[in-house]
Amino acid sequence: MRRVLIIAPDFVPSSLPPALRIRFFANHLLEFGWEPTIITTNQNYYENPYDETNSQLLNPDVRVIRTSAIPSTVTRKIGFGDLGIRSLWHHWVALATLLQHEHFDMLFISVPPYYTMLLGRLAHARFRIPYVIDYIDPWVTDFYWKLPRNQRPRKWPLAYATSRILEPFAIRKAAHFTAVSKKTTDMVFENSPQFHSEDATEILYGIEPADFEYIRSHPCTNPIFNRDDGLIHLTYTGTFNPFMHAVANAIFDAIRLGLESDPTQFERIRFHFIGTTYAPKGDLDFQVMPLINAKGLSAYVDEHPARVSYLEALQIQIDSHILVAIGSDTQHYTASKIFPYLLSRRPILAVYREESNLVEILKENGAGEAITFNTTEPPALCVHVIFERLQSLLNTKDHPLPLAPPLLAAYTARTMAERLGGVFDKAVCQSAESF
Repeated sequence: MRRVLIIAPDFVPSSLPPALRIRFFANHLLEFGWEPTIITTNQNYYENPYDETNSQLLNPDVRVIRTSAIPSTVTRKIGFGDLGIRSLWHHWVALATLLQHEHFDMLFISVPPYYTMLLGRLAHARFRIPYVIDYIDPWVTDFYWKLPRNQRPRKWPLAYATSRILEPFAIRKAAHFTAVSKKTTDMVFENSPQFHSEDATEILYGIEPADFEYIRSHPCTNPIFNRDDGLIHLTYTGTFNPFMHAVANAIFDAIRLGLESDPTQFERIRFHFIGTTYAPKGDLDFQVMPLINAKGLSAYVDEHPARVSYLEALQIQIDSHILVAIGSDTQHYTASKIFPYLLSRRPILAVYREESNLVEILKENGAGEAITFNTTEPPALCVHVIFERLQSLLNTKDHPLPLAPPLLAAYTARTMAERLGGVFDKAVCQSAESF
């Protein structure tokens, strides 16, 4: 049995996507010859709310080591709260101590938070341990340069310059890369031409059926709406960023068209945006409300920007009549939410770039065809198609989607962990040959 040391500043009982991704891997790696040990941060140092119930979803055989971190109440006074920075020294001490006293074959780091990847390079230099970096999103990005100056974060120029300096150093000796989409690592390699496509493996978030078994046997309270109030509840759960504005506006225009042409159905719509920001105290950090107000839809669309717990999100998805999947203008975007959407068995309205791998995933799993757009045919040209699709879904909202087990098996968390174990096997062999 080989052993992998995983650095995950954000982990169970957190509900944030990086924590979920590592839990999905850790729960199944033992089946594929890899014993995981997690170095993470004590949850008392998290800024975002967490749900201790999430701990029930973690394989009890997984060893977890929790460290201290610099409290955010201290670091916020000098302008930052990034957990990766606050826990960096504490994780290095724990990492170095373990590697001095125990044998590990591989170091695995999933980002964000991004500063944690520096530990891979340092551990490789001191202990000669191979490391694999897993990207949910690229660190170096021109994301905010494309926005008007008044929409860019105040610290963005400094953050961009820092990423341009530190990422090449951090990844220089990486044995391999994994990412939620091939386009993500393609973007990383644009800034590091010594790496090529064969140095990366696409590993999606995957579906964890056991989580849905848990929530269906332990239902929790839906804090947003009552499914049986006679209205039709549409839900979007997850972060909302400026590159989703075009798709959201097209959907809002389709709803306005429906209110004019089919008011009997469309006036019953209540569209909820939930957990749209990562801000620690995000109750008033509205991301969608300006668009909602501009379209005059505040009677039909609302936003709850604060994050809800993972299990609450699953309950909300199960209770929804229709789930809405909103794509981004960025080609690398792969929304993790689509996988629980599938297991919720609710009808899905999806609008994505045609290049997204999720377009094919939806189609082959019986969730219907996504409405697609591209650079030359933007979302604004899809309004009538969205209206027609939404009108059809409103008429069939109570028909659960069929599950296609043979196809879903290709996207389970277990399958993704098997793929990751194969990456580790290959990386260990290649690293042994290079030493």
